Amino acid sequence: MSLQTVLLVARREIVTRVRERSFLIATLVTIGILAAIVVLPSALGFGNKSATVTVSSQAGQQVVTAATPSARALDLALTVERASDAQARQRVLDGDTDAALVGDAPQVLVRSGLDDDLGAVLRQGASLVRTQAALARAGLDPAAQRAVLTPPPLRVVELDPGRNDQAQGFATVAIFLLFFQLIGYGYWIAAGIVEEKASRVVEILLSTIRPRELLAGKVLGIGVVALGQLLLIGLVGVLLSIATDNIDVPADAFTALVIVLLFFLLGYAFYAAMFAVAGALVPRQEEIQNVTTPIQVVLFATYFLSFQAVSDPQGGLAQILSFIPPTAAIVLPVRVIAGDIPAWQVVAGTILLAIGAAVLLLAASRIYANAVLRTGTRVRLADAWRAA
Repeated sequence: MSLQTVLLVARREIVTRVRERSFLIATLVTIGILAAIVVLPSALGFGNKSATVTVSSQAGQQVVTAATPSARALDLALTVERASDAQARQRVLDGDTDAALVGDAPQVLVRSGLDDDLGAVLRQGASLVRTQAALARAGLDPAAQRAVLTPPPLRVVELDPGRNDQAQGFATVAIFLLFFQLIGYGYWIAAGIVEEKASRVVEILLSTIRPRELLAGKVLGIGVVALGQLLLIGLVGVLLSIATDNIDVPADAFTALVIVLLFFLLGYAFYAAMFAVAGALVPRQEEIQNVTTPIQVVLFATYFLSFQAVSDPQGGLAQILSFIPPTAAIVLPVRVIAGDIPAWQVVAGTILLAIGAAVLLLAASRIYANAVLRTGTRVRLADAWRAA
């Protein structure tokens, strides 16, 4: 097999696929959906909240200052305005402020009902101010007051550190990305083979290059396009989350992206071989759906089973699926992202997936070589395997 020929075919596939309008539209639509998921929550009021509080006295200002740490904990941004008692009352009536603190023994004025979060932080602030005043009257110096008001934080011990909400969120996103990339680009391979077969272009190509070189170049080229698109979508998602600060992005977000990309390569090699065989067996585009249905059924089953791996990465079902190549392509990276799993399981599952992909690619090259030039009727798999 000539590497130069394989790379030439791969280059042809990359240039052709990237120029297709469907590829550009799919990429832009996916990025648009991702941007909407990141940006819309705050635009629709589901993200960080804000509130305006008007104060008319120093006592009211102290309450708001004491309430600020609690507001941050609730992702509530407080805006403070100064006004006289009469002005503060009028602003509340006009709806220009969410609440007003008036008087030297502050009262909270609201138009009709106090927001739960705002009410909680203002009550917390008022309680802290009163407690601090009581400690001062008791003769405690400022340092002693701070020691009383800021006790050591409650110690939290994770009994199951592998179960992390953020990690599970990234694992869920990984399921969607892996599934749609594998099924979408696998179908591309099958459709491309059938298109060349139906138009007799493959006969011209095989007059100068070997079938294995053509198949290898096609799988490699489409794989590069798929990997590039996946990398672009993943980076845009992570960077948008960081830039907008609407979603907490853990430090290992880029590590999760690398894991997805690595396992995508193995999963793509495995399923690309299966889709290539399917495409070589049929003579017309109308028959692709029928011949690829078993592959899609496996992918859909893996897709739904992967959510079980997210909720319980250490579960028995998730462990079994990690050692079966068709399901390991999605389940294993999801388990790695969602929670700590034994290193030997990762290594064993990865090796089995790589072996499965290698075996299928070798088998696919033989079947492709024997079946791709046979037009007119659908070729039986057994006949394509036995053909000379």
